[in-house]
Amino acid sequence: MTAWLKVYRNHVLIGIALVILPIVYSVNTGVSWSPLRPHEHLVQNGLAYVLLVLFSYLNHTLFVPRWFLTKQYRKYVIIAVGCILAAVYLPYRIEQWAFFKSPRENTPLAWARQIFVEEMMLARPRDFPHPDEHRFGVKPFDRLQVPPQQDGPLHSPGDDRPYDRHGPPFILLLPVKLAIFFLLGSVSSLISISIQTASRLHQVETDQLQAELRQLKAQIQPHFLFNTLNSIYALAIRQDKRTADTIVKLSEFMRYIIRDAHRDKVALNKEINYIGNYIDLQKARLRDAVQVNYQLEGDERHVEIAPLLLFSFIENAFKYGVNPDEESRIEIQIRIEGDSLHLYVANKKVQISQFENSTGVGLQNTKERLRLLYPDTHTLTIDNNPTDFHVSLSLTLS
Repeated sequence: MTAWLKVYRNHVLIGIALVILPIVYSVNTGVSWSPLRPHEHLVQNGLAYVLLVLFSYLNHTLFVPRWFLTKQYRKYVIIAVGCILAAVYLPYRIEQWAFFKSPRENTPLAWARQIFVEEMMLARPRDFPHPDEHRFGVKPFDRLQVPPQQDGPLHSPGDDRPYDRHGPPFILLLPVKLAIFFLLGSVSSLISISIQTASRLHQVETDQLQAELRQLKAQIQPHFLFNTLNSIYALAIRQDKRTADTIVKLSEFMRYIIRDAHRDKVALNKEINYIGNYIDLQKARLRDAVQVNYQLEGDERHVEIAPLLLFSFIENAFKYGVNPDEESRIEIQIRIEGDSLHLYVANKKVQISQFENSTGVGLQNTKERLRLLYPDTHTLTIDNNPTDFHVSLSLTLS
């Protein structure tokens, strides 16, 4: 129940406000609720208003997504028009059943006249008789026991007909009701279409992002795995004591890539451990060819982050900042303060092979992921000068 309220809280609040609005308005305009005066059509218009709100909500959440957006236009039109006509007719029929007599002739024509003529008569003059008085000799509201009205400018002495007092300004005639129903139905349809379109666009962007992430994983695995296995082979030939530890780290690295990196969010400590394993593997592979200064500060156990987000900057530093024939230096700093993360990566530019240059994972992918996943909660600064490359990222994690 709590989860349902979190999802539909705004819908419920808007619905309650729309239902209460005419009640508050009628109180302010002095409409009498006890006893109900059928001439004011409070029952009819109250039910029509509730059905209008219900129709607008269903049209927005159900009719448009299920039938209109799936190009089932005929079914959508039939359902929408049927709901509109039912919302106009049923309140009148319920009010008539509660207060008024049925027409003398139980024919469709008599019912149609009673529905349309009564609704379209707006405060007719006192000397203008009701249509049924000539045909049947009865007055339209002869079942009502309406107390005599005081004489006044709108009620002359000797006129014993009920005072046909129409209600407050929100009382709607049938043509107006139909127009408003169609108008609000169109508005709710347009709103629903725009929301569904935006949702689909966001889904397309998300799918594209996931495809880019899968591509990133595919680019990471083959070349890096090949180099790391060669490094492990060299360690094994030398019977280096780091061989077993390097194999374990490679296993953990590949497990993270295969099992966890496809998720939307992962625990930050997993991402940090993954980065640490990657740095250790690179150190084992490159040995003394590069100086790596890696610093980690803060508690990373209580927040989550999109997988492989930080890795792109670190992988980029190793790919474009390492050359066995040159002095290579890489600096990596990660600082966590509450739900804020700060990453700083710097590397000296060196000459790299054409193969590395052609298969390197660019930073554009990561920039796009940051834009989509953390649109207003990140700051990225890249300083690309002729000798060095610096990346500074500040990120607020939820």
